[in-house]
Amino acid sequence: MGFDQLSNMWTVIFPLAVLLYYFFRKKYVTTTISSTLFWERSMRETKVSPYLKNLQRNALFYLQMAALLLLLFILLGPFLPKDTIADKHTVFVVDTSGSMAANEGELSLLERNKEKMRALAGERAGDAITIITTGKEPTILVRKETDERAVLAAIDKLDLNYEHEHMVRALDFVRSIAIQEGADVHIFTDFLDRSVFMESVDGITWTVHNNEKPLTNIAIEKVGAIPTKDGTEAIVKLKNQSSAKQQGKVFIKNELTGAALAEQEFSIDEQADTLLSFKDLPSLSAMSAVLHVEDDYIGDNEAFVLIGNESSEVIVDNQLHELVKKAFEAIGLTVTTGSINEMTMAMDQAILVTNETSFLDKGSEPILLIGRNDTAAEPVAGIVDTVDDSLFAIASIDDVYVSALYPPFEGFTTLASVDGQPFIQRSPRGDIIILTDIGLTDWPLHPSFPLFFWSSTEMLRAGSDIVGIFTPNERKAVLTSGGSEGIEIFTMDDKYVATYADGGSFVAPSKPGIYKLVDQGVEKYLSVQLEPAEKSIAHGSSFHLGAPQADSTDKEEGKNMIGWLFLLPVLLLLLLEWEVQRRRGYPN
Repeated sequence: MGFDQLSNMWTVIFPLAVLLYYFFRKKYVTTTISSTLFWERSMRETKVSPYLKNLQRNALFYLQMAALLLLLFILLGPFLPKDTIADKHTVFVVDTSGSMAANEGELSLLERNKEKMRALAGERAGDAITIITTGKEPTILVRKETDERAVLAAIDKLDLNYEHEHMVRALDFVRSIAIQEGADVHIFTDFLDRSVFMESVDGITWTVHNNEKPLTNIAIEKVGAIPTKDGTEAIVKLKNQSSAKQQGKVFIKNELTGAALAEQEFSIDEQADTLLSFKDLPSLSAMSAVLHVEDDYIGDNEAFVLIGNESSEVIVDNQLHELVKKAFEAIGLTVTTGSINEMTMAMDQAILVTNETSFLDKGSEPILLIGRNDTAAEPVAGIVDTVDDSLFAIASIDDVYVSALYPPFEGFTTLASVDGQPFIQRSPRGDIIILTDIGLTDWPLHPSFPLFFWSSTEMLRAGSDIVGIFTPNERKAVLTSGGSEGIEIFTMDDKYVATYADGGSFVAPSKPGIYKLVDQGVEKYLSVQLEPAEKSIAHGSSFHLGAPQADSTDKEEGKNMIGWLFLLPVLLLLLLEWEVQRRRGYPN
């Protein structure tokens, strides 16, 4: 036998206190008084009982001591050792992507899964339970929680984050935390194939709760819009993922005002797609396409478009240093090299990077000019000084060495200088001019090199009020003014979403839609779009992999608590104490 709560040993002071009380208790003698004259004297203390004599013929004392000692014994948590089956803690992996908003009957797939999790948590009350949500970065909501109320509260708080589940990452994460002790893993998703579990792990069992019922879904696969001389043209691509012909209607709305601009009915065959064209729309900066159809998933029935300078193509003059092209490729842009004639043909459709100064007077869009082809560079020495401008908000260029500079342009704003001579300028149109050749600097050796070109690209696009297109919860730097107040995000109906100290810490909202970004009082717009993988609903049978947990033969030493067996004797002793006290009376 052992004791589980030896920390309660301090309670031994209570029976000791009772024992000391009986040692020093005063003794009184009941005397018949013939006159009140001697009453006071007779009731005085006659003597102190000898220590051991107080313990003789005192049933109440023994009853009290027995009750206290039994209570002390119970508080110490007595147990008998026993062999038990080693428990593996339960792990819930919960898919919270956009596709889990699809309805199966009256409830969404996520709500159905939450009901299953509540039932499992109730069956395993007191066991360790971990809850993990999926995404690019799997998140632990509770870890090895044994309090059933805390587990149920975490389940109730589960909600969609619309981010693609990246289930392989989630499973790798589960393996990393459960490989030592094992786990019973339950995965709640719309569909997960058995092929994902090619590598088995000893001690881990997998139960996949798939969506087993095929659902009806018609999705807006793509939406495109371009400005024209007369306004805007848009194309909407629809896909019918069901096994029956479907009919419905598509509405085009101005997302800034909420006004309906056009509508068009459609009919689409099973497992087919169709294109709808909308012409003669007014000039727009943000629009949405809304699909009205009877299906089980409304998450992909709306798509959003920002219309403006969103070009991701860069044309680099083939006369420039090769590292310029590499820098643009490093930031994820589509880069091609071209001649003067090729750049002239594409100057309003792509971002131009050249040393041809004549392009400063051509086209309607700003360019990035690196060096000059109409003059010679002069040697220079000194450190780089920059002004407070958002072009340098992401990365500083103060440590760059420049050996020579070209003459500056008159009337242009100087953003950086070397020894008082202009190094980087900006034209009134928004052109960015670097007054040196890359080969005349050590700039490519610095981390700021590709970051500067990213900032330049964002600055060249900044002629419009568009921040960019994001996926739910995407972490991506945005170019800001660098003010101390940070940037704020609001919905189109001015509901507050979040605040970020700087553009480098920006995280896109989770729910798809158009949002306002407020930077130093200036409003811009950003779009959050569902990923293509979240525009379809899969289904399949649920399955179980690995040996059932109940069949495990691993043994561990358990504890069979026996303290509760002594509660009844304690109650009986208290009852006897009361009866002794009642019969003897308080004077005795």
